[in-house]
This record gives sequence, C-alpha cells and structure tokens, in this order.
Amino acid sequence: MNEKTLGYELLSQTVGISIEIVSNDYEEIPAVEDTVNTFQEIVFQINEEEPDDWAIGVLFTLSLMSFTFAVSRGASEMLFVPDEDWNLEYFVGGLQYRWKKVRFTSDYISGRLMKTDIDFESGGKVKISTRNRGRGAERWLTHLQGKKHIQAVK
Repeated sequence: MNEKTLGYELLSQTVGISIEIVSNDYEEIPAVEDTVNTFQEIVFQINEEEPDDWAIGVLFTLSLMSFTFAVSRGASEMLFVPDEDWNLEYFVGGLQYRWKKVRFTSDYISGRLMKTDIDFESGGKVKISTRNRGRGAERWLTHLQGKKHIQAVK
C-alpha cells in the first residue's frame, strides 16, 4: 500500500463517524494595525464503539483539513507550495505522546499557517486548538461527520 492509498483509506474509514460537540470556545484579540488574533478550542466526544480505535484516523483527517484550508501568512509566503499534498511525513512529524494523550501539533508546514493542536484522549475525547485560523475548525468537524458544508440560499 503506498502513501496516497493509505491516506485515502484513513479518510474513507474516518469520515462519517458520530461525534458530539462538548464545547466550542472562540476568542478574538485585537492586535496591531487593525488586525485580530483568534483562538478557538473545540472539544468533542466520539460516539462510536471502541472510540480509541479511531485515534489515528481522526488525527490524520483533521490534520489534513487543517493543511488543506491553511494559507500563507507574512514571510511564509516565500515557502508556500500551491499544489503541495498533505503526506504521512508531515503527519507523523507532528505526532507526540504526552500527558497520556496522542497529540498532533503544527505551526507552519510547507509555507502554510496551520497553528493547530489536536489532542486525543483515551475514551475518544478530542480537543482541537487553533490560533489565527478564525472559526475554520468548525468546518473541519462538519466534514469529519460527512456532512456538506454548503447550505441552500433562502
């Protein structure tokens, strides 16, 4: 199985899982020259049998979404590769195990401002923390559940 096939397999096994959002905190902090820094933290619970079995798939899928929707910011524009694909090297490079949690953490990857931490606790509790990504993580959870993001115009 090659890297792309494995990535697609993780996605196909993970998208559509049942989750319940426990909390969704969002903060905007004024910065310099009419800019705003944002911080979002979403906690959700996986409502599937054996939720720990979903750890790698959930971390991979959410990290892929963070990368896909990330853009360059400031000096990172010089390193930005427009057609870059998310890959297992980037994913595995961001994995850590600390405080009895599996964590994916990222700052800038391939010139993209990711600034995303995803903590997976035993029992299926997941926390996503983002910085300067607006409310983007809410869309990732919509996709994770297999729902469409686009809504009909009234």
